[in-house]
Amino acid sequence: TVAQRNGGHELVQIQSEEQGVAVAADVEVVLGDFKKAVCEAAPNLKWMQTFAAGLDGGIIYEGLADREGVLISNMAGEYAAAAADHAWALYLALVRKLHRDMPQQWRKEWAAEHDQGDVVGGTLGVIGCGGFGVEMAKRALGYDMRVVAVDSVRMEKPDCVSELKSASKKNLHSLLERSDVVMVATPITPDTYRMLGAEELARMKPTAYLINVARGGIIDEEALAAALKESRLAGAGLDVCEIEPLPADSPLWNAPNFILTPHVAGWAASRPQKMFEFFCANLERYLTGQTPLHIADPKRGF
Repeated sequence: TVAQRNGGHELVQIQSEEQGVAVAADVEVVLGDFKKAVCEAAPNLKWMQTFAAGLDGGIIYEGLADREGVLISNMAGEYAAAAADHAWALYLALVRKLHRDMPQQWRKEWAAEHDQGDVVGGTLGVIGCGGFGVEMAKRALGYDMRVVAVDSVRMEKPDCVSELKSASKKNLHSLLERSDVVMVATPITPDTYRMLGAEELARMKPTAYLINVARGGIIDEEALAAALKESRLAGAGLDVCEIEPLPADSPLWNAPNFILTPHVAGWAASRPQKMFEFFCANLERYLTGQTPLHIADPKRGF
């Protein structure tokens, strides 16, 4: 209806790459996967909208970033609420020892240990203050937590954040040293790849927790496994890994106080509806001569 309301444009649902190539000559907008063969066969292409929150994971193939006159937008921030809920679920499960106590239920055992931690009044460190990071910070306010954040782009501090600084190594280290829980909310780029290595993990409190629902590859997983096994961290929760699925020989599988979920943090029952509502609104903008929202820079990676 959006297309019909703005000039009667034709919408074509592509079922295969071959079908896409066959109709590509007349294609102006692509929604979904950026198939190389389809895009290269589309000389009139003007705008591409992905369902993903970022531009990593092979979404952008070599050469597409240099194609002039083509806008690329993602769904940045549209899944932030669900991802933040998941990050907090991982943290609360770890600090309240649910990962240890729940298997007792399955074994019909009852063995209470009184060593649960505190959440209220602590400090949350957020790495990346975009959509994911802001939603994580909002939830911390309900626990009377102080929120400190670093970001490579955003300089204006949101109300839910106590302190926002640039993502320099010095500022990152300061955040790690002060935080009771660190949540990763930054895209994966050459600058953020393994930005949390052995040196950074060593700066965290031994009572602190590390949570990542953003992208794999930001944390050095071998260094994380070592820190957990040597009790240099209280616990960690990951929804994303550098290689997915996590390889069978990864030391994380047997790391103590560790919870792994299979890259599901951004999912919610409302996600399909949100995706298409966002695209329809963005398509309306495009067809009425406005710039679509969430235009990304493929060279920068987000």
